[in-house]
Amino acid sequence: MLLQGILLGISLSFMVGPLMFAIVNASLERGLRGGLAVAAGIWLSDLLFMSLMLSGVDVLSRVTALPGFRLWAGLIGGLLLIVFGIASLFSKRRPQSFEDDATANHKHRSYLGYFLGGFLLNTINPFTLFFWLSIASAVIIPNGWNVRQALVFFSGMLGMVVGTDILKAYGAKLLRRYLTVNHIVRIRKGIGLTLIVFGLVLMIRVL
Repeated sequence: MLLQGILLGISLSFMVGPLMFAIVNASLERGLRGGLAVAAGIWLSDLLFMSLMLSGVDVLSRVTALPGFRLWAGLIGGLLLIVFGIASLFSKRRPQSFEDDATANHKHRSYLGYFLGGFLLNTINPFTLFFWLSIASAVIIPNGWNVRQALVFFSGMLGMVVGTDILKAYGAKLLRRYLTVNHIVRIRKGIGLTLIVFGLVLMIRVL
């Protein structure tokens, strides 16, 4: 069970998607703490879905079965990605290492914003719900696992996701040392465009 969770966590870690770009973007803007703030929001969202799974798959099934759920969740999730992408694309904020002391006083509020952004990006995404439902139907239910066994599986999976997310944030932080302000701004704009594309694709797929 633990090994299966670890293997699934490794597979998820190598998936290229908006969550990965959000972590890298925050790390480039605010350093390791910024990236970890986004990642922590994602982890909390995953823990929420995990709790729902342990409470019963029927809870998630009822939510996804609501009339128009896929459409509205996809539109809201896509719009959220586009908003974050536009914010990164047109942001005038300089990276933390180049800020003066006056602007540094706002770091705590920025970290909270990154945390909430990561939480919302993962939560308001219909494919996150469908992913957890597929885990239940393909792994948990067929194996007949009880709550304790499912917890072992989820621990391995989430442990790998947390570990690799930390590495992504740390890697982006190391990369910042070799980049000028203009380089970071250009990368941020590129990530912003990528998030906008992900948002548009998500909205198109649910229409």
